[in-house]
Amino acid sequence: MTGPLQSPHPMIGRTISHYRVIERLGAGGMGVVYKAEDTRLGRLVAIKLLSDELLKDRTAMERFQREARAASALNHPNICTIHEVDEVDGTPFLVMELLEGETLRECLDRGPLAAEKLLDAAIELADALATAHEARIIHRDLKPANLFLTRLGHVKILDFGLAKVLSERSDLSGDATQARDLTAHQTTVGTIAYMSPEQARAEPLDARTDLFSLGAVLYELATGTRPFGAPTTALTFDRILHHQPPAPASALAPVIMKALQKDRELRYQTAADIRADLKRLKHDSGAPTLAIAAHAARSRKWLAGMAVIAVIVAVAAVMLWRARRTAPPAAGGPTTVAVLPFANLSGNRDRDYLRLALPDELITILSHNHSLAVRPFALSRRFTGDVDPQQTGRTLSVANVITGHYRDSGGRVDITLESIDVEKNNVLWRDSIDVEAEDLIAMREQLAGRIRGGLLPLLRAAGSPLDANRPRNDEAYALHLRAAAMSQDSQPNAEALAMLERAVALDPGYAPAWSALSLRAYLAAEYGEGGAAAYNRAEETAARALKIDPDLLDASRRLSQLQVEKGDLQGAYRQAKELVRQRPESGDAHFVLAYVLRYTGLLNESAAECETARSLDPSNKSFRSCALTFLLLGNIPRARQFAQLDAGSEWHRGVESYILLREGKPDAILQQGNRLGAIMRRWWPLFEAHMNNRPAAEQARLAIDAKNATLAVRDSEPPYYTAEILAFCRQDKEALDLLRAAVEQGYCAYPAMDHDPAFAHLRSNPDFQRIRQSAIDCQARFLRFRDGS
Repeated sequence: MTGPLQSPHPMIGRTISHYRVIERLGAGGMGVVYKAEDTRLGRLVAIKLLSDELLKDRTAMERFQREARAASALNHPNICTIHEVDEVDGTPFLVMELLEGETLRECLDRGPLAAEKLLDAAIELADALATAHEARIIHRDLKPANLFLTRLGHVKILDFGLAKVLSERSDLSGDATQARDLTAHQTTVGTIAYMSPEQARAEPLDARTDLFSLGAVLYELATGTRPFGAPTTALTFDRILHHQPPAPASALAPVIMKALQKDRELRYQTAADIRADLKRLKHDSGAPTLAIAAHAARSRKWLAGMAVIAVIVAVAAVMLWRARRTAPPAAGGPTTVAVLPFANLSGNRDRDYLRLALPDELITILSHNHSLAVRPFALSRRFTGDVDPQQTGRTLSVANVITGHYRDSGGRVDITLESIDVEKNNVLWRDSIDVEAEDLIAMREQLAGRIRGGLLPLLRAAGSPLDANRPRNDEAYALHLRAAAMSQDSQPNAEALAMLERAVALDPGYAPAWSALSLRAYLAAEYGEGGAAAYNRAEETAARALKIDPDLLDASRRLSQLQVEKGDLQGAYRQAKELVRQRPESGDAHFVLAYVLRYTGLLNESAAECETARSLDPSNKSFRSCALTFLLLGNIPRARQFAQLDAGSEWHRGVESYILLREGKPDAILQQGNRLGAIMRRWWPLFEAHMNNRPAAEQARLAIDAKNATLAVRDSEPPYYTAEILAFCRQDKEALDLLRAAVEQGYCAYPAMDHDPAFAHLRSNPDFQRIRQSAIDCQARFLRFRDGS
C-alpha cells in the first residue's frame, strides 16, 4: 500500500497488505470499516482503519495495539473474530470476520425481541462475556449497536475498541486499580445509557460493569425501552445512579433486575452466574405441559381421549429411556463432516454451477467412507456467501467443515480446499489443484486423490475405501454436475431430470448419476406432475444405482422410503436393515429403519431408532419425520422437539396443526391460516368451513374433495392424518374411507388408531372395528415375515 490512509474516500479498490478493499461499510468513533477480500485465503473480511484523532495520540495508539492483540486472542462463536492486527506504512488496522445480518439496534427499531429469541440471545451473550472475562478482558461499551444478530440467528459481540485488560494482580470482581485502559485512566468512557453506576462515576472498573450493561441491554430487548432513558445526559446519569426501573413483564425479569443492581456487591458477580440462571430458566420454560383447551361441546370427548394418551406417554417414556440406554453415544460415533458451497472468485459466471456441484461431488466421495458421517448437501447448501465456518459447523453439529473456492482463468480452474476443525477453529488441512477447465473428470480424480492422501488421515477416517465408481464420459459427467447445482423447484427440476436422463444414457455405469436421477424423479412425483410413472422411475433408478454401487447411502435411503410408501413393507424393511448393517454408526441408516417401522405400527421400536438416529446426528433436519412416530405414541413434547428440526417450514406448520388437534386447540390451527404444506392444504377448506359453521352440504362436498385429493398421493400415511381431520369435522364416512385406504395400502395403524382422540367417537362403529382388525392383520403379516427371516 502506498500513500497516507487519512481520507476514507480513496480506499475503494486499493490493497492494504494482502487485503483488497471492496466497499465502505460504515464509520464510528474508532475509525472507518471496509469490506475487503483476503487475496491469500480468498475470503471476504472487514477491515477497520483507525480514525485520524486516534492516529495522532501515540500513547493511545500503543494502548490500542496492546488491547487489540489481547482481544484478538478471544475465540468464541458469539464474539466477532479478529483475524489479524497489523500495520502498513505506520498505520495500524484490524482485520475481522465479515458478518451478514443486522445489529440489535436495528432489530429494536421493529420492537422488542420475542421471548424465545431473547432468552437464546441472553445465554449467548452471557457465555461470550464469561469467555472474555476469563481472559481478563472487559468490554465497557455493551449496547445494542455493538451486538450483531447474524442471518443464522446467533448474536455476536462487536467492537472491543473500548475494552480494557485487567492486570494479573487485579481480580475480575474486586480491586481494579491496576487496570490498563485504552483511554486515559479515570475518564468516563462508553455509551451513557448503558453505563454501570461505577462507570458513570468514572471509578475503577472490573468485570461487573459489563454485567450491569448486559442487564440494561436485555431490559431494552425485552421491553423496547431503555431502563434509564431520559431526554438529557444529566438526567440519564441521575437515573443510572439513583432510580430503579420497573421490572419488565418478561420471564427474564429476575435475571435482568439482579444484573441492574446499583451496588456491584449485590449484582451478579460473574457472567458465568448469569449464564447458569438463564440456562436453568430455559430448561424450566421447556418443561412439557399438555394443556387442553375446550372446544364447544366436544371438549369432554377430547379430554377422555387425552386421558388415554397420558397412559401412553408414560409407557413411551419408559421405552424411550431404555432406547437411550442402548443407543450408541454420539461421542463414540463417526467423525462428522459438512461441506459448504464453494466461492467463485472469478468473473466467469459460466462456471458458477461449480459452487454447488463441487461440494455435492465431494459429499458423494466422502460418503463412501464409513468412518465419516457426512451431512447431506440439502442441509449445508443454504450456507452460501461469507459464512463463519465455525459457527456453521456448530449449527450443523459437526466436528469438521470443508470449504473451498475456485478461480477460472485462461482455460484452467484453480481450486482450493480447506478443512476447519470446528472446536479449535483451526485450519486442519489445506490443498489446491489446478486443472483444465473442460477436463471435469480429471478434476474429480485429483480432488479424490488429495482427499485420500491428505484429509482422511487427519480425520482418522480409516477402514473404508473411497468410492470405486468413477465417471467415464466427459459430457455425461458435465451434465451430472450441472444438474446437481439446479434448484428443486418444478421447472429447474424438470430440466435437471432431462440432463440426468441424457447423462445415464451416455454413461450407464456411473451410479451417482442414477441416484441423482432417482431424486429428481421422486421430486417430480411428489411436487410436480410426474404421477405414478415418476414414482416408478424413482424406484427403478435408485435400484439401478445400488446395483452398480451398493454403498450409495442416498440411493439406499430413497429406495427404502419408496418401497414403504407404496406398501411394500417387507422389501422396505429388508433394505433398511441392510443399510443399518452396513452403516451401524449412521444416523441416516437408523432413521430409515425408524421410518419403515412406523408404517408397520411398531411405534416403540420406531421411537428407539429415532432416538438412536438423533444421538448420532443431533441436528439432521431430515429426521423431522420422527415427530409423527411420537405423535402416534401420544408423546407430544418429543414430537414437537423432532418437528423443530425443520422449524418454520410448511411441513413443520402442518405437523404442528396435528399436534394442536390432539391438544384440543383447533382454534390455534385456524389462526395459522392456509400456510400448510401441499398435503395439509387438501383438507384446509373443509377444516375452515367446519370451524366457521358453514352449511352441512358444503362441508360434505369439501370432505369428498379432501378425500379424493389425498388418495391421489402414492403414500399410505397421508390418508391416516387426513382421516383425523375429517373425523374431527364429523365427516365420519369419508374419514373411515381414508382410514381403510391407509391400512389397505400398507399403513398398519395399530395400535395408534386405538388411542387417537380424533377417532374416539368412531370406535364403536362396526366399520371402524373391521378396519382396526385389518390393521392388526397387516402388522401380524409383517411380524410373521420378520420372524421367518
